[in-house]
This record gives sequence, structure tokens and C-alpha cells, in this order.
Amino acid sequence: MEILAATDGYHRLSPNATGVIFSTTTTITTHTSSDSVPPGTPSHSTQPGGTAIIDIRSSDASPLANLDTQILDGLLQPHGSKFLPALLLWDEKGQELYDEILTTPHYYPYRIENELISQRITEIATTIAASETTMLVELGAGSMVKTAQLLAALDSRLSSSLVYYALDVDLAQLESSLALLKQRTSLRHITLRGLHGTYEDGAKWLARPEAAVYRKTLVWLGSSMANVSEHEAGELLGSFVTAPDIGAPQNLAGFLVAVDGCQDAARIQLAYDVPGGQSRRWVLYGLEAARRQLGGGDDDAVVEQFFAAQNWRFDGRWEPDTRRYENYLVPTRQLSATIRGTVLRLEQNERVRILGSGKWASSDVARISAKQGLEIQDFWKSPELDYSIYWLQPILRRHDSGVDMAGISEGGEEDCLKSASM
Repeated sequence: MEILAATDGYHRLSPNATGVIFSTTTTITTHTSSDSVPPGTPSHSTQPGGTAIIDIRSSDASPLANLDTQILDGLLQPHGSKFLPALLLWDEKGQELYDEILTTPHYYPYRIENELISQRITEIATTIAASETTMLVELGAGSMVKTAQLLAALDSRLSSSLVYYALDVDLAQLESSLALLKQRTSLRHITLRGLHGTYEDGAKWLARPEAAVYRKTLVWLGSSMANVSEHEAGELLGSFVTAPDIGAPQNLAGFLVAVDGCQDAARIQLAYDVPGGQSRRWVLYGLEAARRQLGGGDDDAVVEQFFAAQNWRFDGRWEPDTRRYENYLVPTRQLSATIRGTVLRLEQNERVRILGSGKWASSDVARISAKQGLEIQDFWKSPELDYSIYWLQPILRRHDSGVDMAGISEGGEEDCLKSASM
């Protein structure tokens, strides 16, 4: 499988999220609007039949590049606001532990979403195909089990080529999932690609000139949108609607977003703290990931002791006031250490947040989306509970040219139309 670096033009060694070094060979071809292939398509493949993965991490801005700093900064926050970055849970081992949760009968979001996709796949695929998209980007692609069904249905409805990009923070997971996806599918019109980076990296990469000319559909399943606060979710949506840094509208066909709106406290508690202990093992794995991320230096023994599993416990709870289930790591005794010159102190039973999941109604999704220039054009709701898949599109758009007009100021439309017709 070829790894392509999207940031420079020479062979280099790049650390991934877990500090492992892998080789990246840069064979990036710059594409213009007249090109028939999407950005990041390799001019050759080192492994015939392999799937190209593009390294889109920004060395100075990507959360993957400063994960050490995020850990320390999170633990320096005031009492009641301390946190560990959720990225710690999403390396290859973390994904494996999470996948164990998905197999339990109590974890309803995964089962409900799978059933909903199976029931409404024809309508969903037809909607995407009708949007004339040429790039399909899945955010936080993970195992891509649901992706195979979506791509197969979409492929049968396409008359022209489309490139699917799986975006994920863990390289090993991305490699294995893409390989399995290729085995599960036989696609005529869809080419598979991978993007190694975070959501923020993805938004910036899609805004690059060679990607900006392609019409895009974003897929965000698993109710992942609600893993962050409403404000943060809105900012992430907005970064894919309007190009970060330059403020220009992205060429966005639509956003396929799944969101859980269940408010049943008992059902939620069982889903996120499953009786078999799988949820707790996954959340507690964040300690091991933090040890590995910060270890390897002169204070390695201190790091090991501070994040030792016997010094912590799991705490998960549904918080109805915020309509969120929050996962915490809680020290069972007072902890103090100096790590990389940073003095850390935690009181006994002081909660450290690592991951949460919001439960948002359709009105919440509509409000969050509207602030970013998006509106709900269609949605498919589970007959069992309030879990929906939404089709969002820019509020202002031109169907004839395929150019999104969201965010264009009054008086700027004429210039945009001129450039679109060139």
C-alpha cells in the first residue's frame, strides 16, 4: 500500500499518532480543474492493486503533531475542567477495543444505524448520486463496515467516476480497513483512497486548489458529530462548508450525518457502560495510550507511575442537563508528578473527561447546521427510536453550475459565476 505525503516533494520519515515511524514517498501530482483524476491520485503504485493513502497531517497545526502537549495542557486545567484528548482512544488497539463494544446487544447506536442504512440505502444512495458529487469523503472512517453497503448501492447508480476517501487518524487501521473494504466490494465507478489525518487536517486538505474544484459529499456516521460540544460540532461543519483560513465557499454537494437523539437515560447508561465491561476497558485504555505517548524519556518511570491503571477508575454518567453521556477517568488517590518539566497535580476523585456523546434532536441538528450555512434537505429516522441520518446541503447554492454560494457576500455572486464558467 502506497503512502503519499501531501505536504512536500521529497522522501521523509514521519511519526504517526503512536510515535511509530513509517516511510512516506511523495509522488503528488498537481491537478487543475481540467484534470480527470482527483487530487492525491498517485502516478504509480509501489504495490500493484494496493490502495493509496495520502498523508495530510500538518506538521505545525495537526492535533496529531502535538498530542503530547494536549495531554499535559488538559491535565493543567482548573478543577472540574481537566481532560485527556479523545485521540488517545483511536489508535489501532483502541479501535479494536471499541469494536468489541459494537458487538454487544446493549450498544444500540451501532445496531440502529446499521438497520437504518439497510432499510433506507436505496434512498440514501439515490440522493448522493443525484448531487453530482465527484468526491465522497468519510470522516473518521474506522472499520468501514457500513461503508461497503453504501458504496455498493451508490456505485450501481453512478454513470461517471467518483473517488471515495476514507479519513482516519490511525494509519494501521486505515490500511487494514481499506484492504477489507476492497475485498468486500466490486466497484465499477468508485476508486478507493485513504487520508491519514484529523478532521481539521481533512478540511484544510479539501480546501487546497487541486481539491477545491471537485464537488464533494461528506459522510459523518456513528453519531460522531455529537462526540464534541454543539459549538465544536458547528465549527467542524463550518470548516467543510467554508475553506479554513481563506474563507472561500467549498464546492460542497452535501453532508450525510448520523445523529442519535435518544433521551432514555436507562438505555443510554446500558449502552455506554455495557455489563460485560467492554466500555470501561476501552476508556481505561486511554491511560496506556497516554503512557506510551509521553514515555520514552528521562522521566519514563514517573510517567508509568502517574498513569498506572491501579491509580485510576472509570466513571461514566448520563447528564440530562447537557443531554450528554460523559466518560471520565478518575484518580483513586492524590497524584502529583513532573513530566517534561510540567508539574501535574490531581486530587483524589477529581474527574478527568476523555470522551462524551451528545444526544441531539432534529431541531438541534437544524440549529447547529443553519449557523454554518447548511439546512436539512432530507432525513431518514429509525422506527425504533430517535436516531436519524440527515442530508444537509448549503442553504445558498447553484444547481446549474454546481458551485455552492453559501457564505458569498452580496455583490460577489457575479464574480463567482464568471469564474465558474471559465
